[in-house]
Amino acid sequence: MQDQVTLLFTRRRRNPVSWLIRWMKPRSRIALALSSHVIIAIGDTCYEANMLTGVRKGKRADILKGQTIVRERVHYVPDLAAGVAFLESQLCTYVPTAPRWVPAPLRPLACAVLLMIHNNYDFGGALGLGLAPDENWADPSKWFCYELAAAFFKACGRDLFDELDRICETALLAISPGY
Repeated sequence: MQDQVTLLFTRRRRNPVSWLIRWMKPRSRIALALSSHVIIAIGDTCYEANMLTGVRKGKRADILKGQTIVRERVHYVPDLAAGVAFLESQLCTYVPTAPRWVPAPLRPLACAVLLMIHNNYDFGGALGLGLAPDENWADPSKWFCYELAAAFFKACGRDLFDELDRICETALLAISPGY
């Protein structure tokens, strides 16, 4: 028996980073990507690789705040428990502590910057994919959202992306939804 998982392809309308990612990973030479982000949804629990927090887990409503779903794909995986265990092992565990010399009113901002610098998000994969052709998308130390989704499928027993040197929206959308 196979378990169900949903990929939620999203974008943010008034976010320059979202537009930049869609431009860096176009569907074709003349069409922007439909999405700038993908979220792995298992029931009401979602996992994502987020620029600000790294790989995180949360409730669907919280993770989707401020995002527009542009495509939703249901997939079936042979070993969901292995995939969830993989995702749980990739959650960002870094807890920032602002230096004591930072004034108290600025400590939350300093912690946010430290978290962004030290989390496990793959900025090179998100923004510099075209500039870093030798990048290994399956490097377990840093994840871009599309890479995390591909690695999740691999952990679930659906090894679909070994021949690809980069993962983007088109690779994930090419998977047959009912399979």
